[in-house]
Amino acid sequence: MITPIIKTFRERPDNIDDKGKRKWIKARQPKGKWYTRRTVVAIFLLAFFVLAPIIKIGGKPFMLIDVINRKFHLFGATVYSQDTEIMALLMATVVIFIVLFTSVFGRFWCGWACPHTVFMEMVYRRIEYFFHGNYQRGKRKKTPTKLSIALKYILFFIVTLFFTNVFIMWFTGPEQLWIIWQSPIAEYWEVYVAMAAVTGFYFWIYSYLREGVCTMFCPYGRMQGVLLDSKSITVAYDYKRGEPRKVKGDCIDCGACIEVCPTGIDIKNGTQLECVNCTACIDECNIVMKKIGRPKNLIRFTSKYSIETGKSSIKSVRTYAYSGVLLVLLTALVAAISIRTEIDASLLRMPGTMFQEAANDTISNIYQLKIVNKTDGFKTIKLRVLKPSYSSFYLSEHPIHLNENGSFDGVIILKRAKADISSRNTPVELGLYVGDRILETTSATFIGPRGEK
Repeated sequence: MITPIIKTFRERPDNIDDKGKRKWIKARQPKGKWYTRRTVVAIFLLAFFVLAPIIKIGGKPFMLIDVINRKFHLFGATVYSQDTEIMALLMATVVIFIVLFTSVFGRFWCGWACPHTVFMEMVYRRIEYFFHGNYQRGKRKKTPTKLSIALKYILFFIVTLFFTNVFIMWFTGPEQLWIIWQSPIAEYWEVYVAMAAVTGFYFWIYSYLREGVCTMFCPYGRMQGVLLDSKSITVAYDYKRGEPRKVKGDCIDCGACIEVCPTGIDIKNGTQLECVNCTACIDECNIVMKKIGRPKNLIRFTSKYSIETGKSSIKSVRTYAYSGVLLVLLTALVAAISIRTEIDASLLRMPGTMFQEAANDTISNIYQLKIVNKTDGFKTIKLRVLKPSYSSFYLSEHPIHLNENGSFDGVIILKRAKADISSRNTPVELGLYVGDRILETTSATFIGPRGEK
């Protein structure tokens, strides 16, 4: 006797049929308060994406990633590549925030703020609805014509080209991008090649791969397997209230939640990798519940722990631990930005040298002096020996002139009278001034002859 194979919902991805071929997800456009909220958030994010590199604060771009000149304009503040501690703290803060947010709220980011989801659901899929109409149980309300299909893909390409130029503007600024547009292609052929490659790639993404980015390639989706637990808040089906379906439970198994899902899953099967917490199923289920006269939120933002116990799951040891680490990192980041100096300076002994003794009873040490200007203004730096007293220095280029984000690397000789040296190692401190204002100090050790045997 042959035992029949029972198919389960995890047997294969939802966008692959039983023959292993691509099955197109034909999601119906949802409607409801959650979809309206997502639309408002998407409009804000799209406006930020387009306007952030254009807006200026105090003559500086609000957002600009100037890789060529190794400086970054973040919310109107200029951060240079030399500010490694700030960049490191910023990256660590972002990582911890993602871990904390995901462990508490699941893939909320994916459904509400992920660029792919915002573009796919709020731009490209709406273009489809405009040309082809909405779906009803997997079928279009009106049959698309060849003309409407062609117009859809033409608009897809135009929109993709527009967003590609906006993306490039984040690295060049609007003025430089305008110059590129007005210049011959041969002069900026690298930019045009990059523009064509990015446009072609994302046109393929949004016209063909679509939800496959979320279900097959996104690494963040795989992270939730180790970050989520029974207390994580996600879009979940209240099985205690909904089961058994069509009998005593509130769920009538209408399939409306599946029809609006952009990744084609059945949320009633529990938390799944493909779920991006877009809330489309919440809106659709609430409409059905209203029609049959039963309470809303059969599908809602909640956790397995809350469904089983009726208690809140936000308060947990892990949440408090992540929040504490995040608070420490944010404090350190604010402190690093607040104490950020205008210049960086280092004074290092020349490798392989000790001290030099001149005929006039003067002892000298040779150092390498490095100075970096971390501001967007020209600076004239003058040096003064702060410690020890009665010391002098020789530097071939003094005062030092530094351009924006400029640097100086030279050899400086510190001199002291032999009679003033009382120990073999003496702390040395240099002050760097602009006018009478001290910007930075740097220190090293002066080696003398005393103490030798």
